[in-house]
Amino acid sequence: QLGRGILLGGVPGVPPAHIVILGGGVVGKNAAQIAAGFQADVVILDINVDRLCYLEDIMPANVNTLYSDRHNIRAELELADLVIGAVLIPGARAPVLVPRSALSSMKPGAVLIDVAVDQGGCIETTR
Repeated sequence: QLGRGILLGGVPGVPPAHIVILGGGVVGKNAAQIAAGFQADVVILDINVDRLCYLEDIMPANVNTLYSDRHNIRAELELADLVIGAVLIPGARAPVLVPRSALSSMKPGAVLIDVAVDQGGCIETTR
């Protein structure tokens, strides 16, 4: 089986998907809005506190923000059904935020999408 076999918004008796978005820029914001519209539980991690405050103000109640550090990323990976890597540093390689060693802590069947692949990827195993 590929994926976790769940609906983003859940169904009665089954919780919604937990979606973790690494990066709160344009891609991360849009991914969060779409996932929130499907009633998923969404967490956006970013290092820009001003951006996190802005996102907290404009996003619906099922979207939360967290400062992006190693501890918060690891904790969220353990809960994630879907991780979207949306980190962009213009003109530079994307930082590796998810090392290979962290993947074993994820739920079986959890899905990784690394939108930063053209800058080298923010997930170590991205090819």
